[in-house]
Amino acid sequence: MGQLPYHVRIIEHISRFGKENTGRYIGVDKGSVNPLYLTHPQARRKNIPPIQYEPDVYYTTKKKTRIVFEVLDSEYKKTSEIISDMIQCCLGSDIVLLNFIVPVCDEEVEKRIFDTYDVITDTLIHLGVNEDWIPDIAVYYVLPKESVSYRNTKRILSDLSRQDKW
Repeated sequence: MGQLPYHVRIIEHISRFGKENTGRYIGVDKGSVNPLYLTHPQARRKNIPPIQYEPDVYYTTKKKTRIVFEVLDSEYKKTSEIISDMIQCCLGSDIVLLNFIVPVCDEEVEKRIFDTYDVITDTLIHLGVNEDWIPDIAVYYVLPKESVSYRNTKRILSDLSRQDKW
């Protein structure tokens, strides 16, 4: 299925914003071009190939950690898509923050995303996963009319990155 214009624009804006902040990020990549790999802990011994994880965009920080962006245009209505993004992100290495970008300012959407995150993280912790290995999440709104202009999107991203220190 092809990406909607909103999705494509936001990915381009997030990439451009990261590339303009070379003092903060040493790398800005699109998962479709440079995917992350989810590797089995005993991959060499068991000869298990890695799974490709293709986040929309991710930044690599100077500390070699990653900040992942997932744009949920129509997917914000699909809990299974949100769960998939969260699980893949939790299984990735050195990911410290998962940012969901949604095209609507809706408290119910935000609540569903955070409730889903709580279920996944609490279950992982209950199963013995170190809490420090689980990335934080954030939900940000960039309305379709704001996404048309890079200047508007940049202003939003600048405010959010300052506010949440990423």
